[in-house]
Amino acid sequence: MILRRTLLLAILLVAWPSGLAEAAPFDQLLTRVPAGANVLVLIDVETTLAAPIAQEKGWGKQLELSYVERPIFLPPESTKLVMAASLRSGDNFSRLWEMAAMEVAESMSMRSIARSEGGYVDEINGVTTAWTPSDAYFVSLSDRELGVMFPAERQFVSRWIDFTQNNHQILISDYLKASVQLANTKVPILLAIDLKDVVQPHEMEQRLQESPEVKQAGLSIPEAAAVLASLRGAVLRVAVGKDVQGQLRIDFDKPISAIQGIAKELVINALDNLGAHVEDLADWKLELEEKAITMRGPLSTDGQRRVFSVIEIPSTKFSTLKDAKQEGGEETPESLIREASLTYYRATDVLIADLRRDLRGNKASSAVMERYARKIDRMPILHVDPDLLDYGSQLAQTLREMALAKREGGIQAGTQTAGMGAGRYGGSYSGYNDGYLGTLAYGSGDRLYAAKESAADRSAIKANAMAASSQMRVEGFKLIDDHNAAIRRQMTEKYGVEF
Repeated sequence: MILRRTLLLAILLVAWPSGLAEAAPFDQLLTRVPAGANVLVLIDVETTLAAPIAQEKGWGKQLELSYVERPIFLPPESTKLVMAASLRSGDNFSRLWEMAAMEVAESMSMRSIARSEGGYVDEINGVTTAWTPSDAYFVSLSDRELGVMFPAERQFVSRWIDFTQNNHQILISDYLKASVQLANTKVPILLAIDLKDVVQPHEMEQRLQESPEVKQAGLSIPEAAAVLASLRGAVLRVAVGKDVQGQLRIDFDKPISAIQGIAKELVINALDNLGAHVEDLADWKLELEEKAITMRGPLSTDGQRRVFSVIEIPSTKFSTLKDAKQEGGEETPESLIREASLTYYRATDVLIADLRRDLRGNKASSAVMERYARKIDRMPILHVDPDLLDYGSQLAQTLREMALAKREGGIQAGTQTAGMGAGRYGGSYSGYNDGYLGTLAYGSGDRLYAAKESAADRSAIKANAMAASSQMRVEGFKLIDDHNAAIRRQMTEKYGVEF
């Protein structure tokens, strides 16, 4: 009997999915995620920072010293990190809310965080919190758990605190739950997006009809539209070793044979419209399963930064500022201001270079410009020259204005085409709908519902609107270049080092 029980136990241990065992350490943090999340990121910080490339690039150093080299923000105080968000696919991926929950090595003082971030301590629902100017609240979930919620809506944070205190279950969607099991010690970083019911079949069929690539491949448009409408979600697994390798999997409910001729192009186009254009994907190996598209290959620093800009921790300052000494009456040494300012300037240059690449095409969606504006807002500012901070603030505002111009161009095009054709089905909130993989039909233009006879007129109106927004983008970058040159000259003269 003992031998039988031992054999049975051994069989169960062997048969138990390794992913489930590896994913268990995230379970407690996952109970902090509200049910409405459709984007999830898991990061085993300890494992990631121990990888050779992380050691070589200094990912575990202070944020100010490594922001340029490190594409993903990893709070060195944490051991594991879960980020989640609820994004609106029909509104340029605007965030309803965004949160992070992290397991920390030691308790962190809310007062210290608030002081370092230029915020204040607030007690919400009996819990000590820290409000920060980055429009986020830090929440002490327990002695070893720290939460961050964006936006800093006090009532919303209060209800989230209630949720975290009373919930003991993982309430995320089935697709996200299944994705969690794909994280393990060899794959310490995972990003998953639940895309169920995002694609509108009639809209997808109309877009496919206007796609020259679809026509060239000779695909059956009704069959292809049906496949794309069955989209379930996407999962990016990131393995970190001597380099960074990625595996992107797109899941469907229907067999994908109707779209296999252009599967790779569909995935690349979808990421472009998500505002996560990654040049690496062109060289990734493609594998087709019955109901899934899989791509794998090396992921560059630029590619990582782009992909993980989709969702980031709502604040990136506390990690390096919480221990900063702020003794009254002591003047900050000029050398400290110089180094902090130099790093700040170089970090903004990296972000600008990322966006500048998009001038070669029409990939700079309003979503990515707004995300990069938010990145600038969240950069460490302690000891940075005030004039340089003004430049950063103006840079972020310019990016937002460029994003608004593109969105308004789409709205204008949508309005002008509103009366074309009897087949029109409603409007589009944002005109150029960059929605998830729902843009698989090649084009981030406004929703096209008109009848076929109006296609040429609609295309002309759309082209004019896109040209106007593109011109605004060019002018915006020209303005950025001018201000960049001016602040670079000013800082170089002031501190005697090359900015």
